[in-house]
Amino acid sequence: MTKKEQIIEAAKSLFRDIGYHYTSIQDILEKSGVSKGTFYNYFSSKPQLILSIIQNVDAKVEEQKNQLLVEGDPHNKEILHSQLGLKYAIYSRENILELYNISMAENDEALRKYMATSHYEELNWLARRLIEVYGVEIEANAMDLSTHFIGGIGYQFRYSRRMNFDMNSSGILAYNIIRLEKNIEITKHYKDVLFPFKIEKNDEDQEAVVTYIRNLLGTEDTDRTSEEQELIDFILDECQNSRIRWSICEGVARQLKILSPSSSNKDRNYNELFNIIYKQARINRSIP
Repeated sequence: MTKKEQIIEAAKSLFRDIGYHYTSIQDILEKSGVSKGTFYNYFSSKPQLILSIIQNVDAKVEEQKNQLLVEGDPHNKEILHSQLGLKYAIYSRENILELYNISMAENDEALRKYMATSHYEELNWLARRLIEVYGVEIEANAMDLSTHFIGGIGYQFRYSRRMNFDMNSSGILAYNIIRLEKNIEITKHYKDVLFPFKIEKNDEDQEAVVTYIRNLLGTEDTDRTSEEQELIDFILDECQNSRIRWSICEGVARQLKILSPSSSNKDRNYNELFNIIYKQARINRSIP
């Protein structure tokens, strides 16, 4: 275990046992067995320590969500339900649910920015997954459904802990999934939209999109694995066709995202590629 990992594990243990606000940096130093200089080499403050802990756990959640897609059909609702349960199961196991709530009250710019960004990305992720699983007919309402589900379940977990109810995460999740599916059925009959999530048709020239994709993928990269290169070659070959099968390219681009290492230029390129192809696939499906 590295010094940084020692600090994080000691802090998580103390936060759980005596509470975040009652834990001093000196307490963390004593429990982790590291010097003050070593601590400040990694973290400038307790809020920065919170940020690191949450980022590490969020990375585990993202990795396992992606792994479920590798192993199963992205259009299968059982896969989606399993993905929805991951965050709350891992947060409970890692004992950071309360820490997540505390983070939103901390006056730290980097922490606030990360939390705001991660909240938006979570909402956007769920809206996209709902469209994949339940169909494009709910596309306009996907963000409404996403905010309703994530907002509701978040407050239910907080209320459950506040009132010391003996409820596990799977029970709360199952309750909300049933209501999510009821809301989806209602959405199909009532077209009121609060937060539109429709990918608009536009006059963007497909040739320009194809050129951009070729530029994005065309650069030689010696770090690519043979599997990555095979997927890239498939997309580039498909872009030579007059009728590009964007839906198939979407699945291939998703695999590239899963294969790429996080926090790298390659990861950013693959994310950008997926977003471009995802948009084209949705536009293509919506054309009569």
